[in-house]
Amino acid sequence: MIRGIIFDCFGVLYGGSLSTLTSMCPPDRLAELRDLNKSADYGYITTTDYLSGIAEIFGKSYEEIETILRAKHQRNHELVEFVRELNKQPQYHIALLSNVGSGTVEHLFGDELTELFDTVVLSYKENLAKPNPAMFLLAAKRMGLSPEECVMIDDLESNCDGAEIAGMQSIQHITNDGTRIALAKMLQEKA
Repeated sequence: MIRGIIFDCFGVLYGGSLSTLTSMCPPDRLAELRDLNKSADYGYITTTDYLSGIAEIFGKSYEEIETILRAKHQRNHELVEFVRELNKQPQYHIALLSNVGSGTVEHLFGDELTELFDTVVLSYKENLAKPNPAMFLLAAKRMGLSPEECVMIDDLESNCDGAEIAGMQSIQHITNDGTRIALAKMLQEKA
């Protein structure tokens, strides 16, 4: 029976910026951008260092990079409200599991973070990132559940695969309606 519902942040609850940055990046510096992003996700560098590194790669100012990223972090209001409704149902434990650099999720959600989610697991705090199955196991443990009792909702197939390797079920988020329908079906099947 599903008791834990875990949401990814970027690509699910918020628009992501990495794909935008990748599309703008000079081809000969893509590996550097990916390494920089990974370093931020794992908490090896600060957000300031991350933005400074991106600015250097792109030949833009720190402020220009901040503006680009802010524009891409658009909230998926419909799905955030869905999370809020799920969290009102006491039979479910709602979590956020995200690969993210320091301070980003806290900035996006503010006080709402603890209102929406019972558990928050962020890669930079753990020095661990999805799709490593250990990240999903950690989320389940923090929720006080077994992986088999959890479902991961993520936009990336590799992260869904990592969740399934850890013993969870997964839903690859493509559309809000598709995600809600898939989750409703899964919750009914396992009831």
